Amino acid sequence: MLQISGANSYPATGELLLPTVSVTKADSEMTLPQAFLAYVMPDETVLPREKVYPAGLPADQQQGNENKLMTDSQRDAAVAALMAAGIPVQPLPQVTQVSSSGPSYGKVEVGDLISTVNGSVVERRSEVRAILNQEQPGSVIRLGLLRANQQLEVFVVAVASQDDPSVAQIGVELENSYQHSVDVQLNITPGVVGSSGGLPFALAIYDDLTSGALIDGRVVAATGTITATGDVGSIGALRQKLRGAEHAGAQIMLVPEGNCVDIEGVDTSVTVVKVTKLTDAITSLELLKNPSTADQVPRC
Repeated sequence: MLQISGANSYPATGELLLPTVSVTKADSEMTLPQAFLAYVMPDETVLPREKVYPAGLPADQQQGNENKLMTDSQRDAAVAALMAAGIPVQPLPQVTQVSSSGPSYGKVEVGDLISTVNGSVVERRSEVRAILNQEQPGSVIRLGLLRANQQLEVFVVAVASQDDPSVAQIGVELENSYQHSVDVQLNITPGVVGSSGGLPFALAIYDDLTSGALIDGRVVAATGTITATGDVGSIGALRQKLRGAEHAGAQIMLVPEGNCVDIEGVDTSVTVVKVTKLTDAITSLELLKNPSTADQVPRC
C-alpha cells in the first residue's frame, strides 16, 4: 500500500485501518422500500441527494471531483507527515494558469515555482498578492522563478485588474505547493475516493518515516481530512465508519474533533480519540501505549 523513496524508512507493526462507506452512485435511483430499510438499519443512513452530490453536476464530473479529492488528500498527507517527521519541506507558490492575453504570457509557464517577487522571498500565494497590492498598474515586477530545477529571473509589466483598475495583476493563477525530495506512493483500492483518508494516510507515512513504533502492534482506525500543514477536518458518515472499524477489530479510532457530536450516545468498544491536528493524533497514540498516561488523551 505504501512505498517511500528518498528517505529512510522503518518497519511498522500493527494495523492502520481506513474506514470507508459505500454510497449510491450519483445517477442511481432508490425505491421507497430501499430508502426505508436504509433509514432503520443502524449501519446505514439516508440523506438528501444534494448533501452528497451537487445538483446539476454530471455524474462523470462528480466522479472526477471525488478522484481529485483523493489525489489531493494523498499529496497533502505526505507533506504533513514529512513536516511532522522533521524532513525539510519548502513551501512555494506554483503557477497553475497563465493568461494568453496577460503580461506574463511567454515569460512565465504553468508549473513554474515563484521564489521571489521584487527581491522578497515568498512561500505562499498570499504573499505574492500582498506584494502586488503595493504596486501600481504599469509597474515592472521582478519574478524569481524555479523551472525544472533551474533558477530564472523575468520582468513583467503589471496591468490593471478588470475588477478594480487600481489593482495590479500579472495574469497568472497560483496555488500553494510544497517541494521536497521524498517520493511517496500510496496504492489505494480502486473505487475508494474522497478526502476523508487524509489522516490515516499521514499517520501511515509518518510511521514509516520514523524509527519509533507509532502503531506498536495495535489495530488503529483513523478518519479525517488533512491539510498540508497538518490540520484535521471533519468528515461524513462517522457513525457508519465507527461501526466498520469496530467490526474490523479496531482498538482505537482517531476522529476529527468536530465530528464527536455525530456519535453521541453510540455504544462502542473502541477508544474514540478526538484530534484537530496530525500532531494531536501522534501524541495520543504515544500516550495510549502506557496505561499511566492514557487518561491524558482527549476522547469523544
